[in-house]
Formats: sequence, structure tokens, C-alpha cells
Amino acid sequence: MKRANIAGLHIEYSMADAAFFDYRLRSYVSHDIADRDLLLRTTVHEHIDSPHGQFIKQIKSATIVQAQDGHIARSILDRETGKIAAVVRSKPDYSEVEIQLWKHRSHPIFTLTDYEYMYTGFAFKDRLTYLGGAVLHGSAIAMNNAGIIFSANSGVGKSTHANLWKQYFKDEVTIVNDDKPAIRMLNGLPYMFGTPWSGKTELNANVQAPLKAIVFIKRSDRNDIERLNTRDSIFALSSQIERPYYDGQLGAQTLDVIEQLITTVPVYQLHCNISYEAVQVVYNKIFAEKEITI
Repeated sequence: MKRANIAGLHIEYSMADAAFFDYRLRSYVSHDIADRDLLLRTTVHEHIDSPHGQFIKQIKSATIVQAQDGHIARSILDRETGKIAAVVRSKPDYSEVEIQLWKHRSHPIFTLTDYEYMYTGFAFKDRLTYLGGAVLHGSAIAMNNAGIIFSANSGVGKSTHANLWKQYFKDEVTIVNDDKPAIRMLNGLPYMFGTPWSGKTELNANVQAPLKAIVFIKRSDRNDIERLNTRDSIFALSSQIERPYYDGQLGAQTLDVIEQLITTVPVYQLHCNISYEAVQVVYNKIFAEKEITI
């Protein structure tokens, strides 16, 4: 088994596409023998049998059962063939996750490695959530030992805005994750972490920084920013923090994380266009003690 440290979680893993994950996790490799937080295995099969156990619920193409050993098994059907395309078996606390993938699953866009990448990302997110953290859909940067996450629906421009910061501030800014940064509370304060699961791009870094602000982006002809009130902050965070459809209790724990976030870090709404002026507006709001002019 190989080891990695991702967002402070000690992970032992064995992946089917070892070469791909060796490359993607190269910055997170760990030789620490500390207590394991997550055991993660992925295997590929010619055929996958339906898992046995007590039926829990059916959600679209996913069937969830509880096995006699207490593990929860989630099987997902391939919509084209009706065969089982994947089975995810996990302990109730998500400390051990085994992912079985059907070798012959076909998709016009996604490869088998893409599915492995997605399912392992879900496994990491579930364990992190169980331990009191969260994964926020956003593009995260670190600057002046401070973390900022720009969040929005796909296609709105969060990555574009993060890249403007990198273009302007150059080496002062590190893009920590372009899609799924992790958040954990340490000693009562929120910290942002890079993860190797960064969506369609490889833009991620093994960086930890105190989380200074979360900025939700809306396209506009003007550039202005306002701090959201508690109600709007909860709504915005709830829409972009990933919650599992298959575990209601874990979803409820996410609300606890949101409550901690809104009491420890400011949440903003940014109306902006694609310009350096938008960077200036955000910078001057967040780092009010030192304004810039672009």
C-alpha cells in the first residue's frame, strides 16, 4: 500500500491506474507511519456481482444495502447496459473504502480512470466530512499566508478570476486547487488545503493556509463586493459544499461545518467582469489594511 497525506488525513491507498495516481498524488506522498485515517482501494473487474445485504434505499441508478459485516455497499448501474458499473463498499465512518469498477463500462466522455478519479474523490470527501471538514466547489488561492476560495456554479468564472490574481501578483499567489479545495477546522479556526482532486485541470498544490475569505462570484458589468449576512451565507455555502446523496446523516454534519464557517470566516458576494479591476475590488476588501490600484 502507498501512503499520502492530504489535508492532514493519513491515507493508505492502492489504485487500479497506479501510474495516473502516482503522478496526481506526487506532491502528497507521505512516509509517515502515523495512525491511518483512510484506507482506499480500487480494483477493476470483468463482472461485478450485486452486493448482498439489507436493503436501505434506492436513489436513481444507485442501490444501497448494509452487509452483515456492517459495511455499506452502494452499487451503481450502467444506464446503457443495465449492468453494475461500480460498487463502493465502506465502513459507516468511511475509514475504509473499496471501489470496484466494471472494466467494460463505456462513456462518450469519461474513461475508466476518470471514474476512478471521481469515486476516490468522493471517498476522500466522505471521510473528511465525517471528521468535521468539507470540500467546497471553488478555485482556491493562497497569498500572504492567507487562503481565499472563489466559488460559483460551473462556467461562471471562478477559475478565470483566480487566474487573474496569479497573472497580476505572480509568485505572490499560489493556486491551491482549481475545483475542490478542502476545509478543516483546526483549534477552532478554518484552514484551506490543496487536494489532488482538482476537476478537469491539474492545478493543485499541497498547501495549507488559514482561510481568510470565501467569495461567491456572479457575472456583472460592474465590479463590487459585499459581505453576505448569515442567512445568505448559509444558502450560498449549502449550494456549493459537496454533500453525499446516499448518507443523510453525513449531509446533516455538513450543516455543522457551515455553521462553524460563517462564525469564523467572512463570506462575500462579488459582482464582477473579467478584469484586473475585479481583483482590485476583492483585494481592497479582504486586505483592507493595504489597498492596491490597478
